[in-house]
Amino acid sequence: MTIVCPKCNADYTIDDQKLPARKASFLCKRCQHRITIEPPSTQSIVSDAVTDSKTAASLPAATAAVPHDKTLLSRLPEVDIYEPQKYALTQLLKPNKKGNYNTRVNRLKLKLLKAVQPVLSQLLKEDEQVRRIAAGTAYYPAELIFGNGWLTVLYNRYVLVATDKRLVAINTNYKMNKPMHYFFQYPFQEIKKVSGGLFGTRLVLSRKKGKRRIFGAIKRRLGMDMKAYIKANIDGSPLIDPAAALRDFLCPVCFAPLPGKLQACPQCRVSFKTPRKAALRSLLLPGLGDIYLGHRFLGSMEILGSVIVWFVVLGLLITGDPEQVAIGLIILLLVNGADSLLTLHMAKKGYSIEKQQPQR
Repeated sequence: MTIVCPKCNADYTIDDQKLPARKASFLCKRCQHRITIEPPSTQSIVSDAVTDSKTAASLPAATAAVPHDKTLLSRLPEVDIYEPQKYALTQLLKPNKKGNYNTRVNRLKLKLLKAVQPVLSQLLKEDEQVRRIAAGTAYYPAELIFGNGWLTVLYNRYVLVATDKRLVAINTNYKMNKPMHYFFQYPFQEIKKVSGGLFGTRLVLSRKKGKRRIFGAIKRRLGMDMKAYIKANIDGSPLIDPAAALRDFLCPVCFAPLPGKLQACPQCRVSFKTPRKAALRSLLLPGLGDIYLGHRFLGSMEILGSVIVWFVVLGLLITGDPEQVAIGLIILLLVNGADSLLTLHMAKKGYSIEKQQPQR
């Protein structure tokens, strides 16, 4: 069982076999708040503590779906649209020391939740509940050097949603108010270790199978809260099906977990845009591949840059000097080739819809 301090949100994991037979309490090591634990037979924690996902999952469905707190609804009436069965708002939104829910942190969480709620309504399973939310970026440093600098970062923003079963990463636009192309999942039983970086502004997921995933530029308070929650839910047991652990891509239509390198979803039959087509378009004219992938602003900026390069190359070609012509062709090859490789890399990040096959 994991117990969360209601004052500072610190997490404490207690072996179920070591739970006290009688009512007991202890002081939070971080803020010295006294946390009270009821005997396990009552199947509950008093208002000083909150049970984690494992405890909630062991209770009957009617008990797990606790109605929203009336004080929370009175301070933030807009949250009434979120079903208690799907959204644990008392865990998502925390009051400050004065008991006020209308805080800057909660407003940020609500903005992120509103942005991805249309996706979550389809993505969440019947017995799945949202517990934490944060936002960050997922890109490789080389993209900044060999790519388009900060423009590349704008297309790698994600809202991170932790449920009682998994972490879901939803790609959004640069304003983080609209879902975009890529969707991923990381079930807790497939995570080996989680860390928050030196300053708590990163989320580093070390997996039992597959590559590490790193999300950066996370608000420290949200990042630390997310890390603590994931850490409390990590299952140390070996993977039952290692092959299933590599299905971290989610279909953008039916949200079925998929492995990489597919051209269509085997469940809903939607066709995906392919890295090969994207790379060939950028090799022909930088920017075309990004427009094909749906990155219209980025692609337009690349096309503008390629027009400038073409003016330089044409200036070299019309001289007729073999040396100048060779330099122009080399410049063209380097620019188009580099953009083609970058587009190939971007296209491999996830699945985006090309066309949907009619149902038979």
